[in-house]
Amino acid sequence: MKETGRFLKEYRGNECLNCGVPLDLIDRYCHHCGQINTNKRVSLKDFFNEFFASIFSYDSRLSHTIIALLFKPGKISKEYIQGKRVKYANPFRFYLSVSIIFFIINGLFIDFDGFRTEIEDKASFGKEAINEIKENIKMDDSLTQKINDQILATKGISDSNKREISEGISKIEEFPLLSNTPINLKEVTYYSQKQIDSISFFKRSFKLWLMYDDYYDKTKEKSTYRALSELKHDRNQLNKYIYHRVLKTNSIEESYGQEFFKFIFNKLPLIIFFFLPFFALSIWLLYIRRPFNYMEHLVFIFHIQTMFFIIIGFSILIAKITNINTFLGIAILVFLFYLYKAMRKFYNQGRGKTIVKFLVINILFFILAGIGSILTIIGSIFIV
Repeated sequence: MKETGRFLKEYRGNECLNCGVPLDLIDRYCHHCGQINTNKRVSLKDFFNEFFASIFSYDSRLSHTIIALLFKPGKISKEYIQGKRVKYANPFRFYLSVSIIFFIINGLFIDFDGFRTEIEDKASFGKEAINEIKENIKMDDSLTQKINDQILATKGISDSNKREISEGISKIEEFPLLSNTPINLKEVTYYSQKQIDSISFFKRSFKLWLMYDDYYDKTKEKSTYRALSELKHDRNQLNKYIYHRVLKTNSIEESYGQEFFKFIFNKLPLIIFFFLPFFALSIWLLYIRRPFNYMEHLVFIFHIQTMFFIIIGFSILIAKITNINTFLGIAILVFLFYLYKAMRKFYNQGRGKTIVKFLVINILFFILAGIGSILTIIGSIFIV
């Protein structure tokens, strides 16, 4: 590796400045504490060079890693677990670096306000369509009476059937969609704090949720303290927690999911990072007869996920530049082909077995992704 900056021999000393251990000029680092052997004062250039080098491993390992990852599916994972690691970047660090870049860049292109506006427009259009249907199919009293008289005048219908038909037609006006008659919903019961305290914990939480949700619908009160004061409830942890959760769920509904999607997107790097070990566990069980341990499967998964970010990231950039949305679909197909080739190379199995396990892995991925999404939704509402 080419020596630059503080690594130049002219800045090396005969003693470690950190622990005082004697060193030779050929020693780049102290063999006792690991500190760099240099007496050069830190400059702004050195600081940023070392900062980015520690994140992206800016040396020959970076080029070897990218080339092998892009053009030789599965090779980098296979060589890494075989011990050929000096020329490749650490898979975990490289994955984190690529994922950070991916989410930063794509965060700039995601238009949450546009998403909300589109949903609002669709919802408004739906309401207008329903109102139009009501106006078109609502029958006035005279028309309903005429139809009723004609049916009752028909011969061959018994008196009991006539009564049933008459009652059925009269109920047309009562159908919620065809009339302006509101649906009579069951009124929510409001309890005092003393009544709440006498209820078991689980029933208490359920009744508090119904009460607070109904109160928010009627008042739109966003202050937990003012709401509890108006309801004459104690400001204890349970009451504050449930009212805050009610505010959270209503906020998601009122923003058409915009706040929820922002939360999910901001937490997605961590969600995926913690999700991958479970995915690696499922692959380890699938290939349990192969001579790989859990960590070797995890190395393969981190390389595959890194490649996924690279392919999808570039497709999104190209789509934004060209305004052609088909690039994302093409990128997904390219990644699936890449995954198949990587599995063939890394696990060294025939086409038939690889195809079957390829399908199983994708099914497992969607199952685990679904479980992860549900847990994230629950967490965003009841924990955060």
